[in-house]
Amino acid sequence: MSSLMPCATATAFLLAAAASAADYPTTILGDQPSAYYRFEETSGTTAFDSSTNGVNATITYNSVSTSPVLGEPGIDTNSFDFLGGSDYGYVDIPESRLITPLAADGTNSAPFSAELWVRPTSYPANWSVPILQGVNNGTIVDGWNVYVSGPGAGNPAGQSYFYLDMRPGVFNGYADFLISFGAWYHLVLTFDGTNGVFYINSVAHPFTVGAGGFVPDTTQDALIGSGSSIGWLPFNGGVDEVAFYTNVLTASQVATHYTVGTNSFRVVPTGAGIVTSPTPQTNYSGLPVTFTVTASGTLPLTYMWLSNSIPVDPNASSFTFTAQYPQNNNANIEVIVTNAYGPPATSSVAALTVLTNLNIASPPGSIARNVGSYAAFHVTADGAVPITYAWSQSTDGGYTFTPIPGATNQTYWLSNVQTNQSGNQYAVLVSNPFTSSNPPAGTLTVQPRTDPPVPLNGYGAIVAADRPVAYWRLDETNGTLAEDAVGTFDGAYSPGSGTITYGATTGIPHSTDPAVILANGATIQIPFAPELNPDTAWSAEVWFQPSSLGAGGGDYRVILSSEYNNFSGSPWNGWYIYQQPSDTIAFVPQPGNGFIVAGPDDPANGNLLVAGKWYHLVVTDDLTDFNVYINGELRSGFPVSGIPFIPDGAGINNDGSPGITAGLGQTVIGERTDGAFNTFEGTVDDVAFYNYALTSQQVLSHALDAVQLSIARAGTNVVLTWPVGVLQKSTNAAGPYTDVSGTVTSPKTNAIGTRTIFWRVRVP
Repeated sequence: MSSLMPCATATAFLLAAAASAADYPTTILGDQPSAYYRFEETSGTTAFDSSTNGVNATITYNSVSTSPVLGEPGIDTNSFDFLGGSDYGYVDIPESRLITPLAADGTNSAPFSAELWVRPTSYPANWSVPILQGVNNGTIVDGWNVYVSGPGAGNPAGQSYFYLDMRPGVFNGYADFLISFGAWYHLVLTFDGTNGVFYINSVAHPFTVGAGGFVPDTTQDALIGSGSSIGWLPFNGGVDEVAFYTNVLTASQVATHYTVGTNSFRVVPTGAGIVTSPTPQTNYSGLPVTFTVTASGTLPLTYMWLSNSIPVDPNASSFTFTAQYPQNNNANIEVIVTNAYGPPATSSVAALTVLTNLNIASPPGSIARNVGSYAAFHVTADGAVPITYAWSQSTDGGYTFTPIPGATNQTYWLSNVQTNQSGNQYAVLVSNPFTSSNPPAGTLTVQPRTDPPVPLNGYGAIVAADRPVAYWRLDETNGTLAEDAVGTFDGAYSPGSGTITYGATTGIPHSTDPAVILANGATIQIPFAPELNPDTAWSAEVWFQPSSLGAGGGDYRVILSSEYNNFSGSPWNGWYIYQQPSDTIAFVPQPGNGFIVAGPDDPANGNLLVAGKWYHLVVTDDLTDFNVYINGELRSGFPVSGIPFIPDGAGINNDGSPGITAGLGQTVIGERTDGAFNTFEGTVDDVAFYNYALTSQQVLSHALDAVQLSIARAGTNVVLTWPVGVLQKSTNAAGPYTDVSGTVTSPKTNAIGTRTIFWRVRVP
């Protein structure tokens, strides 16, 4: 082995020498790009195509002609610098088959590659877009783009990385390359029509696109520095050496481009400068506040933040701390930026205003609930924190109120309400360290059920034993009422322009109760209620059988949603579950817009959904993790802290304040609440909501339509527990089994005897 070492070393040296011998543009042109934008221009409105094809691009400046900045240092001389913000500039590359090549069928994508160097310079507020081709307006979903992620993307605090979006079926983030702002990154996308690779600094990230999983956009220009056509933020940072190819670059070619490029940076030492100073901030006491500066100059840059002229940490381009009243009120924040090449640069001063307000966005409100239902009184408040809650109850028409022990959350829950509670009033004292408020009390009206009772036998008994807040068995054979079997929250069958077929065959094991088929836009609409959108732990459950998959429909198909979107620029809230074009399930909590992807454990079908098969789906939120179960198995999960989530109804009013407003999004079976994406096509059955996170054992019991009987030894006895059903016993494992005589309820204690006894539970 040792005799081979000199040869290997010599080979590596020769390769390095060959790579460094050619300059960067010669290397790129040698691989025959279909379009190549060097961004060498220092003025004008044209970015010239350096390939032989002459597909010149247009430089569009912002309204004051300050972005993009031309002539900045880059690879093999110059680059363009994009400053982002609401008034931004960008480069427009005209749509062409040289940019978006098509296969012989004229519809699907032919092989292609796209390449660029990017230098993100600040942590974006959300998804920032250095390059895009195509649109995503909720109806048309095609093309591709690269994102730089920020806090709104659901990343851990302070972390940013690249995402690749190939619409409609590929959305991948690459946390193995955490972005260091001010550093250059070489990005290459290759796609052969089925398989792709996304390279970051020559490191390959392969992916597969199924049928219909990528739809090329043949109508939209490619944009550098703008995210407008896909609804996200413009880019803040440098871009250089953008190239397109009508073939797939090899890993060796990508590695050569990266090696030559990293040896070709133009280094022009410049002193530190302030591009954008920190802006004044206002926030409530106890909440975090962030001041940010954008600086220029040769790296490394050193930051010294000052509060009222006193130095404070950190040495970074942003300064985040918890605002406290009175010590931080009216503080003057500034930053001094230095490097080794010039005098220090000092930002302008930004003032901090710290508020002590306590705002009641919505009081508890009065509600009417059916006998036996859950009832929830909810108050929405914001302001200086910490905010505390103390609930009290009046049974004499509001004359006196008695504190309710332990009722210290935003929501006060009542279960199994009865007519003797009708007229009771519930009030809450809301406090923060500076003030308190006692909003008007809400009155509970308990009314008898007017609808015929829904049978809760068999599978229904198993679910009901786990105390759902609402449970739609979907056993109706006609009409418009989708009755809540356990609560107050009846839904309405809404065929729209489609059809609803009642009495369909269910897929629940051992069960014969019917299901419903939704087709061509038919849905089930359930009015908003806080009980269906708790700010505590929760679960949602549905049985479904898709007749049309995402790939077949060319879009996402929404199975279940409880989401609010007022289309006015305020954050969405709530959640939804859809079939993806890649034939997997995605759970999407808002407003983070991050999502959890899961597929069934079905290796024979690539762990993908199959049309005509039944699936049991459960999403749980235990306030620590979101979990997605399919057919009783935990298939995916994600920390709650990693995805910003606001339940429907606990979100943002049109005026920007938090709270419950009129016209909130309904809970909808078969469609996203705001109508975006495609409707579900197929059969649904037995949908249930809970105000706690189902355990994995409960989920499995529901998926199997079986009762879990537990036996534990206690001294000379055994203790049997079961959630529902009739206890049976036998002296033989094969039976026959007979009901245990007398009134027997769980738990049952039985003395250990000399005979072997076998136990089971019969569900009526």
